[in-house]
Amino acid sequence: MNRVNCLIRASYQFFLLALLFLSSQTGQPLFAQEISRTSKPFEKYNIVLIFIDTLRADHLSCYGNPRKTSPNIDRLAKESTVFEQNFTPITYTLPSFMSIITSIYPYSHGVLEIFKDKLSPRVTTLAQILKTYGYKTAWFGPLDDPQLKPEVGFGRGFDDLAEVGYWWYHMDGQRQRKTFCDWLDANKDQRFFLNFHTYKVHAPYFPSPKYKAKFTKIKSREGVTEDYEGYDSAPIKQIMKNKTLAVEKLGEDLFNQFIASGLLMSGDRQQTEDFFASREKRNKLCSFLGSAYFAGIHFEDKAVNAYVQTLYDADILEYDEEVIGPVIEKLKALNIYDKTIIIICADHGEEFYEHGGFGHGSTLYDEQTHVPLIIHVPWIKQAKRVKELTQTVDILPTLLDLLEIPIPHQAQGKSLVGLMNNQKQPCPLHEYVFGRMEILSSIRSKKWLFVLHNDKPDPTKEFYNLRSDPGQQNNVYLKNKDTALKLESKLKEWEVSLPSYQDQEYSFPPDIDRATQERIRKTGYW
Repeated sequence: MNRVNCLIRASYQFFLLALLFLSSQTGQPLFAQEISRTSKPFEKYNIVLIFIDTLRADHLSCYGNPRKTSPNIDRLAKESTVFEQNFTPITYTLPSFMSIITSIYPYSHGVLEIFKDKLSPRVTTLAQILKTYGYKTAWFGPLDDPQLKPEVGFGRGFDDLAEVGYWWYHMDGQRQRKTFCDWLDANKDQRFFLNFHTYKVHAPYFPSPKYKAKFTKIKSREGVTEDYEGYDSAPIKQIMKNKTLAVEKLGEDLFNQFIASGLLMSGDRQQTEDFFASREKRNKLCSFLGSAYFAGIHFEDKAVNAYVQTLYDADILEYDEEVIGPVIEKLKALNIYDKTIIIICADHGEEFYEHGGFGHGSTLYDEQTHVPLIIHVPWIKQAKRVKELTQTVDILPTLLDLLEIPIPHQAQGKSLVGLMNNQKQPCPLHEYVFGRMEILSSIRSKKWLFVLHNDKPDPTKEFYNLRSDPGQQNNVYLKNKDTALKLESKLKEWEVSLPSYQDQEYSFPPDIDRATQERIRKTGYW
């Protein structure tokens, strides 16, 4: 036995020497970061990664919301590491979630525009890595959604793909809960990676009647569409109410075709659905309906704004109680909770008129960039709240580090395991975190936020003192120009340093008109 052990040790040492030699010849490290000493063998642990779309951190009660919006997430947080200052580098779905599963910034992986871009085959996703290490992998999400389509790259490395739908109103939590729990029943005896997504918190905010009244006694507000029946199931009513907007979003040709069809007068629901059945028409209708929903809401009216936020918070509570809680209880009932790493994260937040707008995909202020990151690790018994800056690109290297799996060189994020285990850091893990969109870029330290508008020959510059102005309302650029210019220089260094992983240029399909293409480039959405 000793001879065998010696042979194994000698083989391992030879293997390491070979890797070191390879690294010296190429001038590149084989892996981006060393594995943490506090890691555990991957063979013993499962992973559940939960994507909650459009969840801003400060609307969870464990992040300070005075409303009890997230009791099950809160209980998990008390046994986990909560990263209080976690940020996304972009504020719309497609590139943000792609950054999470690759640990590559959006303008490096290049998957920015729906209907067009795809992930390079040179990039390895989290699921592909885990599958290589023997994990059974499953992805549950809206498979026909252009933001998350499997063929874009989200399906890579998954053994099982399942549609769980958008669940805004009609697909209650029961179906999602049953889907996840049935899968856990079938796979409890093997090492697994379960990754699931929800749009429940995304606008339009339609909590079910059971939850709608949790945070308000008011039943409705003028201009606020209250349920799906007044939204997607009644496009004729919406078009009649918003003809100017309908012309803008549908385009004159399609709008005139719809008027000529006589459907506006007949009101036939099935024929209307058939009229908008093609992808081109359906996408235009979705764009119109989303815009019409927000157009009716007077966010500048404080009472209306507050009411809408109660609906958003009720959606959070509904998903927490109908899905998150039952999934955690299922893990416990199967006796695998103590063998499972659980990560809760989001792609971006949501604005409620903090900077004169609403929704997301338009700014790099906190209401859109500050997102939750909660990591439950069975062998880290002490709960911790981390105040250091972190980014969503840190999720992949952190997870791999926890499991003694080498972190790929492509990773642009950093492992957070040292922060989770109270290891002393000689300097902040991230002195800065970054953001970039089509016409915006940003750099953030713990004290400052610098935002650059790139859409003009003479770019607009914003600079905020986060300690005295956490809501980013008072631009102090002119008073702190020297400090701002230093951060601007750091921002430009970061942008120039980003490698490109795109291998080819992709084109929009012919049924996506130029106006829609331009809207996608500017906002991320059709």
